[in-house]
Amino acid sequence: MFDTSDVEKMIEPVLMQYNLYLYEVLWVKEYGYRMLRVSIDKKDGGIDSDTLAIVNEYLSKKLDEYDGDMPEYMLEVCSPGAERTLRNKEEIKESVGQYVNVKTINETFEGTLLSYEDDTLVVEINIKGRMKKVSIKETDIKKIRLAVKI
Repeated sequence: MFDTSDVEKMIEPVLMQYNLYLYEVLWVKEYGYRMLRVSIDKKDGGIDSDTLAIVNEYLSKKLDEYDGDMPEYMLEVCSPGAERTLRNKEEIKESVGQYVNVKTINETFEGTLLSYEDDTLVVEINIKGRMKKVSIKETDIKKIRLAVKI
């Protein structure tokens, strides 16, 4: 049996080759099946299905070589999604200029992330047709994710 750190090491060469980064590796159980979910994305924009297929094939072969006697599981290589959670300061900083959803202890804000400095986010939100800048302390954030503007 292998753990997620083994997968992280295995996948590194193909990620470098295609200018990708690893978002996360998780063991999950869905619909009664054990799944190894590997989320990847492109460093300079979104990822396409052809690249996901290439990485899936590469990783599948590596996993078969690593532990061919492992109990049955399904491999899923996917994108983290358009509305992925921003998990750390680095990801928040990289998302400046993008549309985000920020849940705080008392409110939810959705708008363009203008800046992230000194542990404070500045988000431009639309209130009844008027644009307003809101400052949000990092300590007040329960969850922050990218959002799709509709």
